[in-house]
Amino acid sequence: MKYYQFTKSIKANVVESIRCHLQLIEKTEDGKVLVNGNETTFKTLEEARRHIKEEHIAKKLEQEVSKDLYENLSDNTVAHIIKEYHDVKVTDTLIENYISLASSKIFTIDPVVQEIRKLNKLDSLVENKLHYVLNDDSIVAISERTQAFLNNLLQDQTDIIEYMRESKENFFYVLEQIEE
Repeated sequence: MKYYQFTKSIKANVVESIRCHLQLIEKTEDGKVLVNGNETTFKTLEEARRHIKEEHIAKKLEQEVSKDLYENLSDNTVAHIIKEYHDVKVTDTLIENYISLASSKIFTIDPVVQEIRKLNKLDSLVENKLHYVLNDDSIVAISERTQAFLNNLLQDQTDIIEYMRESKENFFYVLEQIEE
């Protein structure tokens, strides 16, 4: 246990604690269950542990299934998409990089990534919406129309794109600034 966790647990009167998937689960004298120092609605440590474990397994499974779907795309299909949008020599490394970028669900304005994502049925859960996972693990969904607008507006604006990738607050802040 780190010093700040120790001092925090003393202040909260922690009587029991466990770790699960890098999460600190604690129970206080008054029966509250804390996860990483934040109060939860869980009644027992075991209930919190089970929830964290299930969440971790579900997230890992989703990542593996999504990755497998991208890996099953033919190199010819991806190469054709790349050639459609960019005048570059298509290599195996370039194809792998595009597949990796698409499967990461990171926000991008690259039309190649968007076309590859359209081929994955799991990426089109909400019709006509594209969802992205940002650096703070928040998920945002925007319409295809908004994506097309951002593609045109943010071309060669990598600093703004990086800023938008950081958090949903940053993402929506940029969208609000654009609307004004």
